[in-house]
Amino acid sequence: MTVTRAEQLIQQLKEHPPDRSGEIRLTEGGLEIRVQLADWDRLGCLLEGLEIQHAQAVPRACDPIRILDKVTYLGETLKLIEVDADAGRAILRSSPPCVFEDGVSFFELVLDRARGLSLTRQTFDRQEGERRRVPAPLTRHVLERLLVDLVDCVSAKWSLGPEERSCA
Repeated sequence: MTVTRAEQLIQQLKEHPPDRSGEIRLTEGGLEIRVQLADWDRLGCLLEGLEIQHAQAVPRACDPIRILDKVTYLGETLKLIEVDADAGRAILRSSPPCVFEDGVSFFELVLDRARGLSLTRQTFDRQEGERRRVPAPLTRHVLERLLVDLVDCVSAKWSLGPEERSCA
C-alpha cells in the first residue's frame, strides 16, 4: 500500500508534541509542503500557514475552481477574487469575511504557478489601516482534510476560460 504525501504529513502531525508550536515539512516528488502551527493539541490547532511549493524548478499549476469546489468546510466560503490566467496566479478569499468591530478577518489562498500555493488567515484593522497574518483555529479533522485536498489539487491544470480571466 502506497502512502500519499498528505498521509505522511498527517502522520507527522499526529507525532507532533501537544501544546507546542512548530513547523512540519515534507519534501517529496518535487513538492515541499510546510505546515506552520502556533499551537497543537488532541482536538485542534492554530494554523499559522500552509504552503505547498515546488522543490525543483518544475512549476505546477493548480486549478482555483477545483479548490473552490473541494474546500467548502472552513466555516467561510472561499471566492475567487483575482485571476491572471496568463501568469498562472489567482487569489481566493473568504466571502463574506468575518466582520468585527474594528475590522475584518478572512482566509486567503494564493495560487502561483511559479511559486506554489499558500493559505493564511489575515486580519485587517481599520484603525491601524493595515493587515497582518493571524493564526486560524481549526480542528485536526479539518486540517487533515485540507492537507489531503490541497495536495490533491496542486497538480491539476488551470481551467480558466476567457470569461473567468477577470473577477469583480
